[in-house]
Amino acid sequence: MFRSTSIAALSLAVLALPAHAVEAELKLNGYFAGSLRKLETHFEPQEDQWEGTNNASRISLAGFVKNDYARLFAAYDRGLRNDKNGIEQVRQVYAGVDTAYGQLLGGKKASEYRLSGERLDPFYDTSVVGFNGLAQSEGASYGLSNLSNGYSRNMIAYSTPALFGMLRLNGAAFINDKSAPNDTEDYSGGGSLSLPGLGEDSSATVGAQYLKIRNPAAFAVGNPTRNELLGVGGSPGLSTSYRAYAAYTMPRFSLGLSYENVDVKAEPDPRQYLFAAGTYALTDSIRVAASYGHLAFKSGSPDLSGDGYSLGLFRKVSDSINTYIAARRVDLDGPGSSTSIAAGVSVNFDIKLYPFELFGGGDEEAVEE
Repeated sequence: MFRSTSIAALSLAVLALPAHAVEAELKLNGYFAGSLRKLETHFEPQEDQWEGTNNASRISLAGFVKNDYARLFAAYDRGLRNDKNGIEQVRQVYAGVDTAYGQLLGGKKASEYRLSGERLDPFYDTSVVGFNGLAQSEGASYGLSNLSNGYSRNMIAYSTPALFGMLRLNGAAFINDKSAPNDTEDYSGGGSLSLPGLGEDSSATVGAQYLKIRNPAAFAVGNPTRNELLGVGGSPGLSTSYRAYAAYTMPRFSLGLSYENVDVKAEPDPRQYLFAAGTYALTDSIRVAASYGHLAFKSGSPDLSGDGYSLGLFRKVSDSINTYIAARRVDLDGPGSSTSIAAGVSVNFDIKLYPFELFGGGDEEAVEE
């Protein structure tokens, strides 16, 4: 639905703006990431071996045209073949406009609810033990809900500019175009406040996100056909969720904290998620990262309560190449535990197709606006 709209919007944008004022760019971005992982788990004995895995490798095409008053943009982001079932091939396809009054976009994209968790997780898109204690080759660490994964379809979203230089607000509707009962809209809203930190080049951010899901379809692991019914990526079905989060950054140090309350209508009590992570730069190119996650589910919810720990070392080899080694463990209160050790590498590249420039700096967030 939005794929042809996105391409058409970018193609026709030049006609919508005065020719003498137009600046344009079209860029191809590649992100190739993989790891060698050893997993020991009570839940997936077939995974108890060394294996190579693809970590969110993708190709994207993004572009914009702008003048002094507006910037029109569009993006198409496609994942490469992944060894885990349920990974989306077409990840994002959207188009939008930026003005002094904010940003309006439509299409398939990561929701702001998801991004508010993803930005806190230094292990995102590595060989994590994921939200359900099982092996994952991309996405969020244990301690963040599945709403921090996936991409949301038919999204119409608006976000303000930085009000007073520090406050940003956002809202979105997710238009479910499937047959009943999967034809009701979902909604989200939230905001963040950023303030200067205590030291030079430091900052503090606090924020909250609210998400109301009225579509009863729930995410099912390894069932991409069923997951096509979802409007919001990672949806647990009929639910009301909120996330409160905070982050503090300094030139060499960062700390993030997230609390989620996911109230699923079919369950007697809300699911509660706690996640904390920190990083410290040992040198300009090497940093250590650690995280802790805790799930508190009551009787009637999936049996996933427990604690998760991650520790990793990340090295920036160049502007386009990054490597890491990491270990993580999840101990569930009842069923058992999972332990993972992984070593991985990622390679980014950009090619400016217009104006042409071969191999600019890599940017793994090239399609995010």
